[in-house]
Amino acid sequence: MSTATEKALRDLEPMICDSDNMLDVLMSLLEDRFAANAEGNLVLTSRERDRIFFAACVASDMSQKVRKAFYAACAKKGGEA
Repeated sequence: MSTATEKALRDLEPMICDSDNMLDVLMSLLEDRFAANAEGNLVLTSRERDRIFFAACVASDMSQKVRKAFYAACAKKGGEA
């Protein structure tokens, strides 16, 4: 791996870690609510619904930004990855 590629990957590290942390938050919200009720119907409060939806949207946005930055770095480095 070239030095330029290594630098490009290091530059992505904060975005990757932030995305991973947000996915961890989302999974915690889902596990807290859904694992407790393995059977039957599940009712979410509007606050729970909003928090899960918000975390999912932020996680999706962060993931898309990482993907876009990765491919931009690859294109900038002549396709090396």
